[in-house]
Amino acid sequence: PGDERVRCFAGLPLPDAWGAALSRVSERLAARLASKITWTPPGNWHSTLRFLGEVEPRRLPEVRAALGRVAFAPMVLRLGPAGAFGAKTGGRAPRTLWAGLAEGGEQAALLAARINAALAPLGFGDAGGRGFRPHVTLGRVRRPVPDEDWGLVDRELGAETFASARVEFFVLWRSVLGRGGPKYSVLETYPARAGGCAEPLRLCSLRG
Repeated sequence: PGDERVRCFAGLPLPDAWGAALSRVSERLAARLASKITWTPPGNWHSTLRFLGEVEPRRLPEVRAALGRVAFAPMVLRLGPAGAFGAKTGGRAPRTLWAGLAEGGEQAALLAARINAALAPLGFGDAGGRGFRPHVTLGRVRRPVPDEDWGLVDRELGAETFASARVEFFVLWRSVLGRGGPKYSVLETYPARAGGCAEPLRLCSLRG
């Protein structure tokens, strides 16, 4: 239907090599962790800058225009150690497992802040503000078991090599929820204002 709301978010795409390595990490963790965890499907890897939620189709043109006015320079990113949202101590399990950025985190956070500022006049409230931490979600813990070795996540990430990658654009994605996990499709791509590089970043293919 033409008036169906569009679930969407702005984020950074990841290099193919990162996606392949993250998929290997997830496979090993799924085999070794006993907790029930919903892992990010292969091909869905990204770093969210701003989740917009369900947007009315008539508002998409103004959202696209606002994002198109966001100025930023190309950035170099490198994936870093693991982290978690939710406690890993005191008997409480984490809610979300993620990989952080060892390089480029400040630039990614600045871009997220500029996206928030661009969307604020349209009525989109602040989405985390100063507490924003750029990351790539590995999985969401649905049913933890006692005494799980959550340090395994960081050790498995450390077993992979993540080369630095130059990122020259961010993406507005549509997300359609389904039984097999969300399916993403690109609504718009927003290049950096600076000049391009000789070797463009090769991206993970998001399921569409």
